[in-house]
Amino acid sequence: MPRARRIWRAIVVDRSMEPALRAEDRLLVLPAGPGGLPWLRGAPRIGSVVIVERDGRLDVKRVGGLPGGELWLLGDNAAASSDSRSSGPVPLSALRGIVVWRSGPPGRRGRIPKLRARTEASA
Repeated sequence: MPRARRIWRAIVVDRSMEPALRAEDRLLVLPAGPGGLPWLRGAPRIGSVVIVERDGRLDVKRVGGLPGGELWLLGDNAAASSDSRSSGPVPLSALRGIVVWRSGPPGRRGRIPKLRARTEASA
């Protein structure tokens, strides 16, 4: 799992973040969380797209809330997402990075679209 203090790349492999991210989208990620860059060791902003480590794999999700200092993570495509709606919040220590740019494929480069994340309390 990435632990370097430099930007790294990730590739989306499922549909849980559609329409913002699609399978095969390539992402640039800043290291965050406990092992990340010093200014990114705290909690990310609500609405940020992050990468967390869960069950030995990396997941891309949007931060929907910060209950009790943990991360409430949501996939933009609720029907295809396994996220905090089904498994509860994730500890901040699971945070590995904050997605800052989509580097490909051609025609999809650019910023990650911002969506207003909904928590169960605001639904």
